[in-house]
Amino acid sequence: MEQGRLALHKIRVYGLVTMMVVATIVAFVVANQVRTIVIRGASNVVAAGSVSLVRGCLDDTGEASILSGGATKLKELVADRQTGQNLMGLRVVNAQGIIVFSTASSELGASALDDEQTTAALNGLVDFAVLDDASDDILVTGDDPVLKVYAPLRIGADGHVRGVIETYKPYEQIASSVRAASLVVLIPVLFGAMISSAGLLWVIHHASAGMKARDAELASLNDRLHDSMLTLEGQSLGTLQALSAAVDEKDAYTARHSLGVTNWAHAIGVTAGLSAVDLATLERAGLLHDIGKIGVPESVLLKPERLSEEEFALIREHPDAGARILETIPFLDDIVSVVRYHHERWDGKGYPEGLAGEKIPYLARVLAVADAYDAMITDRPYRKAMPAEDARAELLACAGTQFDPEVVRLFVRG
Repeated sequence: MEQGRLALHKIRVYGLVTMMVVATIVAFVVANQVRTIVIRGASNVVAAGSVSLVRGCLDDTGEASILSGGATKLKELVADRQTGQNLMGLRVVNAQGIIVFSTASSELGASALDDEQTTAALNGLVDFAVLDDASDDILVTGDDPVLKVYAPLRIGADGHVRGVIETYKPYEQIASSVRAASLVVLIPVLFGAMISSAGLLWVIHHASAGMKARDAELASLNDRLHDSMLTLEGQSLGTLQALSAAVDEKDAYTARHSLGVTNWAHAIGVTAGLSAVDLATLERAGLLHDIGKIGVPESVLLKPERLSEEEFALIREHPDAGARILETIPFLDDIVSVVRYHHERWDGKGYPEGLAGEKIPYLARVLAVADAYDAMITDRPYRKAMPAEDARAELLACAGTQFDPEVVRLFVRG
């Protein structure tokens, strides 16, 4: 009896410590992924704005050279944005790595090729860096952290990269969004861990009371403890449900939509005769398929008008962003590919990788149909819900182009 109580005490202590440590590690790893996603989204917006600002001051010969009088005009445009929390500095580098414009005139003609990120941008990649100590950079004054964005400059009909625009922005205006998004992640995960801990304590408390009542229950104690440990994965899923619901802080539609998609995907899976394992995977993927939207600004998610190209580009990042978040959680590795590819199309015109046909994972094809149907039959800021019969007709019309025709047939039959 005493040995049993000692064993329960050890399970209580070690179980609580293990759950809290694991929950803390998962929370901070996920929060770091969210931080990167938020900063990358802000960087894309800054890059698009800087390219738009500079284009009117360049010649049209296909090279990143400044028009006569263009430098003065560009300095005036930059100066207009030097108020409040806006632009700190701007530098334009041509394809040879030479600085052809800078808000610090002494830089003109110098080479920028010693900066690896400048070289990466010349290869067409939007990149960014958070400079905690930028005091050595002549475009930056003060000791506050700075966000530096590298934007490839595409000129001419061929769309080739002809230079790089380097833009400096105060990091603090983005840091508040990073902190808010991180808290939205940390609080539900840690709260879920507390609920899991309370559940474990409840099970152990009742097991201990049973031991005191009858020695015969010693034989069943190990079974009950085993059952309680089996519930931990379910409680961990509850934590992830809280994480999914955290998106509701930004867009109430997304949380409700995820539940709807889960139900439709499960119905298709049952009609298709999927195994219990595949059905469970499909349900988890449905619940978490839009978790990447946590890094998309509310102004884009809730915009009632047509999105701009830059805003739609942010939306297109959410499947890959969500997959990167889920990759950090070991017991969800089976849904990563489903989340990443649920916006691929049967004809290969989807995103993020343009997969086509059966190269798209089957469960992702199922989720795509469920996602589209639920989106059509619910109200959105930019349109009213479509009648169910019209939505089914739209699925049939897009079978073989946007959707796997067999999955559409299963949905309509079910």
